[in-house]
Amino acid sequence: MRVLHLIESLGGGVLSSVLAMVDATPAVEHHVAVWPRRSHADTGDRLDAFSGVHELRRPLPQALRAADDLVHGLGPDQVHAHSSYAGLLARILNPAVDVAYSPHCFAFERQDLGAATRAGVRRIERSLAGRTAVLVACSPREAALARALGHRRVVTVPNRALDVPDLRARFSPDLRVVTVGRIGPQKDWPYLLRAKGYLEDVLGCHVEWEWLGGGDRDAERTLRAHGVSVAGWLPRTQVLERLSRAHVYVHTAAWEGAPISILEAAALGLPLVVRGIPGLLSLDVPGATRTAADLADRIGRLRDPDLWSAEQQRSLHFAAGHTLRRQRDRLTAAYGLATPDLVQSSRLR
Repeated sequence: MRVLHLIESLGGGVLSSVLAMVDATPAVEHHVAVWPRRSHADTGDRLDAFSGVHELRRPLPQALRAADDLVHGLGPDQVHAHSSYAGLLARILNPAVDVAYSPHCFAFERQDLGAATRAGVRRIERSLAGRTAVLVACSPREAALARALGHRRVVTVPNRALDVPDLRARFSPDLRVVTVGRIGPQKDWPYLLRAKGYLEDVLGCHVEWEWLGGGDRDAERTLRAHGVSVAGWLPRTQVLERLSRAHVYVHTAAWEGAPISILEAAALGLPLVVRGIPGLLSLDVPGATRTAADLADRIGRLRDPDLWSAEQQRSLHFAAGHTLRRQRDRLTAAYGLATPDLVQSSRLR
């Protein structure tokens, strides 16, 4: 079986998710085509897991022609599109090609778009449901949203952390709080600053803060001005090493799918403090909070070594539920819904 993955960036969480899928299904011949929507972060991810790496040019008409030529030349049994723009491109290609679609959080969940724009995006997604052989959801919430859009074939395939080193976070009363990701609207850096302000001004607790990632330059300057160290983009190995030396992982995103960074932090034994948005609540991520003040309060309480140790065990238990076998079985089921004869012949079950 041959699968062509269509993605928007050769860096970040979506690529990490795709690489884990490739690792979970070695009997499948995986290729990747990138349709670069913006410059991507160089996180040092190796691409040799793919049998072929291709780049599609912008704008859309050129990308469509290039993708159509690639599909005809490569002859994939299935195109697996990742994220909204790639999902749009894949589903207006030759209708003879089966399309698996992984939204990695539907675009209409974005809180930086107006209500009318979100409604328009939702209508587009609904109109393309019939052109989707299988919707590959990353969380129960995403699966429920997909079914509400009219997708009849929906499989939830859990994300997992890939190649996490054998390191464990250790307690210290001098907490070092870390978050990971692109600095922009989705990760909601002002929310992090509100939590930091409450922790310091109301609770009188001062800890070390670090953001592993980069993005909006003005936002980076504002974070630094408020005492948050901004590391910029680092190779994934360095990110994991820095995470292992932290004491708390914080996630303040305003909308989200199933972030790899949370799974990596949990696998390293970091207690989690996350904003309780619907996607993360559907995954039962430990440490969910309702408000910025609640988030700050939870950080402060993790100075207690007994609570910290208990929360570390919760994180490790959460990470242990996201296994290679579970991902392989669910992804095999997803591909089987689209091309059952081919999956059966590749002996993936």
